[in-house]
Amino acid sequence: MATPPYQMVVLWSTLEDVKGVVQYGEDQVQLKGQANGTRTRLTFESWNARQFMHRAQLKKLKAKTKYFYKVTSVYGATTTSSRIFSFTTMDVTTTRRAAFLVYGDLGVEGKDTFSRIQQEVDSGDYDSIWHIGDFAYDMHSNGGLVGDQFMRAVENIAANIPYMTSPGNHEIAGAEEFLHYRTRFSTPGTAWPIPLNSMWYSYNVGPVHFISYSTEVYFTHDQNYVCEQYDWLLKDLLHANQNRQSQPWIVAMGHRPMYCSNSDIDDCTGRIFSGWVRRSLEDLFHVQGVDLVIEAHEHSYERLFPLYKGNLVRTDYNNLTNSVHVISGAAGNKEGRDGMSGSFKPWSAYRHDKVGDNTYGRLVVHNSTHLYWDQVRSVNGDVIDSMWLVQYNHGPFVSNVSCEGRGDHSSCHCPTPFHYLTASICIVVVLVVVVVGIVAGVVTWRRRRRQRNKNYQLMSVVSDEDNEGLLSL
Repeated sequence: MATPPYQMVVLWSTLEDVKGVVQYGEDQVQLKGQANGTRTRLTFESWNARQFMHRAQLKKLKAKTKYFYKVTSVYGATTTSSRIFSFTTMDVTTTRRAAFLVYGDLGVEGKDTFSRIQQEVDSGDYDSIWHIGDFAYDMHSNGGLVGDQFMRAVENIAANIPYMTSPGNHEIAGAEEFLHYRTRFSTPGTAWPIPLNSMWYSYNVGPVHFISYSTEVYFTHDQNYVCEQYDWLLKDLLHANQNRQSQPWIVAMGHRPMYCSNSDIDDCTGRIFSGWVRRSLEDLFHVQGVDLVIEAHEHSYERLFPLYKGNLVRTDYNNLTNSVHVISGAAGNKEGRDGMSGSFKPWSAYRHDKVGDNTYGRLVVHNSTHLYWDQVRSVNGDVIDSMWLVQYNHGPFVSNVSCEGRGDHSSCHCPTPFHYLTASICIVVVLVVVVVGIVAGVVTWRRRRRQRNKNYQLMSVVSDEDNEGLLSL
């Protein structure tokens, strides 16, 4: 797990509550460095998993240097060590080529993807992996056993290259706590376990400023974290735009897409009460000049032409003034494919939803002006789609927007969250009050009606007695 360029974070799990230590060094025979781990425990709901999660931070590393390491558990006088792994620290040069493997929605069933990614990592060509939400399917399933199975499947990959993450809907779990995501992974610049109000971060690699944001803030916790993330994103993007000479490219990654042409009922498909992510973030990303937005969630692959507010802007990728969206959520999981709509959207440049055909993405930033993306078939490595993104004019897509003092532009302010839980409670309360009022009204009306009937019967008896008196006279 990557942190600032001269640090690396290692995470692992154990069955017992033991002391964890990472021994590391440039010589695999003599691991002279040592970093003590901190640990936390999963809750009782994860009864079937390795209970204890450990995290160690390796500091003061040299840049662009290969390190070897092993994890050692100490329990009294007994020590147990893992085999030796290795990683190479980041090259901090900002003008260099940088390459990444990208995918989302990978479960333990995606065996061909694990195998192909392993080959890619072994080549030494990549800086890191980005897993954009939905892990294991699901990490908390079967008492956490599925999470352990996924971590074992990804171990040989993630132990040797930074494995960067974003949360997805399958990480929400019980009580919306994201427990396994927050403890099994660590992210730059945040505490550990990852706080619920900090499931977003950014960091720089070569000529790229990466942003990981959480789309799940719009679907959990009554949207209480929406503005906290938005304010952080605005501040981060303003700073990134001041740093375009070093990191000219801005690439954002979040799980649920803003747009898609799938046929299911999701936030990106235009159903009723959808579009939460798009309405909140599209203007911000547009104004601040985010070059590429990579998403997942839909179990398919789709590359979009530049668009804005649902309208096609252009059909090329040269010197754009709009963000480009790519959806890569087809790495392989037990839920299968999400099919495409029969109507072809004009902004959909390419889409692929073949059942059983797992794929992943490769992002290669060649320099400050040329970025290359392709989507690869896991089973054989064939490229099914590719794109060159060319940009000689990096910067905000909308000029003269100042958010100092929060400015007047709408993107300088968090769109008002829809507190659906609060709204639902209010609606229920109103309905209860209305129903109680109706019932009370009916009861009152029936009571008065009965009283009127009694009065009428009494009047009738009196009248009859009066008539009998007159007849006796």
